[in-house]
Amino acid sequence: MNRVVKRGIAVSAVLVSVLNLSACGYFLYPERKGQAGGRVDPAVVILDGAGLLFGLLPGIVAFAVDITNGTIYLPPGHSSVFDRHLSSTEQGAPAEVTDEEGQVWIRLPVEGVDENTRLEVLSDQLSGITGQQVEAEDIVWLQDSAELRAASRFQAASR
Repeated sequence: MNRVVKRGIAVSAVLVSVLNLSACGYFLYPERKGQAGGRVDPAVVILDGAGLLFGLLPGIVAFAVDITNGTIYLPPGHSSVFDRHLSSTEQGAPAEVTDEEGQVWIRLPVEGVDENTRLEVLSDQLSGITGQQVEAEDIVWLQDSAELRAASRFQAASR
């Protein structure tokens, strides 16, 4: 009986591991369920492909579950983890960056610009990108998204 219990525990552990390793997109991105197609998320493909390291069956199951549920596809307007990482490490010209919540931001390089002329440089760059005149005094300087949320709450509370 002791051997039967050990074998049952071992089989259960293997099945739980296989289920957790299969269908990575299904578990990581449940909000994507039901998508019919679109751009394939390379992160989910790599994780599903890692299931092939444990055998042909877990890898095939992972791909089948993610493709049939649509969790392997990126939602419209979203970018993959790799795209966000690459766009955050590139230096140079202004570029659109999409955060993890799907909000699109404009990344403007301001390194090498002293503090006194930084807002004027930003004003010129934003005016060129948007096609509308942006005044330097209208720019609010925030370091990260936490400051943005705090500023948004303050503005909403003051109205």
